[in-house]
Amino acid sequence: MSTYAVIVPTLNEAGNVSELVRRLENVLAGLDWEVIFVDDDSTDGTLEELQQLAQAKKHVRYLRRIMRKGLASACVEGMLSSSAQYLAVMDADLQHDETKLSAIFQALASGEANVVVASRYTGDGGTGEWDQRRVGLSKLATRLATYFLRVPCSDPMSGFFAIDRKIMEASVARIKSEGFKILFDILSIPGLPIRIQEVPYTFSTRQLGDSKLRYNVMVDFLWLLAAKAFGRIVYTEFVLFCFVGLSGVLVHLATVSALYKLLGFSFLISQSVATYTAMTTNYFLNNTLTFKERKLKGFPFVTGYVKFLLACSLGAFINIAVADYLVSLGLYWLFAALIGTVLSAIFNFFLAKFTIWRNG
Repeated sequence: MSTYAVIVPTLNEAGNVSELVRRLENVLAGLDWEVIFVDDDSTDGTLEELQQLAQAKKHVRYLRRIMRKGLASACVEGMLSSSAQYLAVMDADLQHDETKLSAIFQALASGEANVVVASRYTGDGGTGEWDQRRVGLSKLATRLATYFLRVPCSDPMSGFFAIDRKIMEASVARIKSEGFKILFDILSIPGLPIRIQEVPYTFSTRQLGDSKLRYNVMVDFLWLLAAKAFGRIVYTEFVLFCFVGLSGVLVHLATVSALYKLLGFSFLISQSVATYTAMTTNYFLNNTLTFKERKLKGFPFVTGYVKFLLACSLGAFINIAVADYLVSLGLYWLFAALIGTVLSAIFNFFLAKFTIWRNG
């Protein structure tokens, strides 16, 4: 049984993992420690590198995850696989300053804190060579996250931190597994007896591999904010579905306007084409945002699209029939289209959730 564990999520970090182990061995020499890599089925040789390390070094372990993705869930699985009292999380890309681990673990072991955050925004910490755009986005995300925190923290979006096992056990069931900022999630859980301490560090520049900062990272963050903001009031998936539906309304009305007012098609044809155009964009967005935990890929994505159109046919029929009837009564076409769209949206969420993304 190790006293200290470092959890490192990996995805295509060949070359970095060996160097990280070497650095950890220097920093943590004399301590009872282990490092657990949690790999999301890398394809660049990372797994082979991890296997060699684990066979050669008793303090190196790794988990290979098949058909499962996500930073938060990887961290949780790594923590649960260890019996260590103190658990640190850091990236494999060598951008987190491993020399700070000594101070971080010392703060936990002394009882001064049960959560220790390596912060870019305190003391002499910094963001390194980030450009102004990335710095601005980071500070914006930090400011938004601050509104949901239960304890003050200068860098709740940090991916470099450590916690006492008792805090992990108390929070693990309430962590959003599809998120990417697990620290923010923990610090925003009500009722945890958190005593926080911060250690300044400067973010380093990646030398090998590709950055994992993609559009889906921001999607994950926005999803987590939505869960925090609406989780206790309404079903998060329904909130996201409504936002997607709102975009569908805009697509729908733009299509009706173009076909009916500009191109001279009948209202019935315009409304019909607009309905299925909006359904198509809604399917893509819902698959990416609303039901991202059960996201469809490959052939299931194609069949899911067909099922989505069929499942929403009832709502589409109501949409078209009601709107066309209202126009025949003399109602302005824009209001008729809007009413038909809103009525069909109520049906679409339940049909989509329980027929398309029920199992993923």
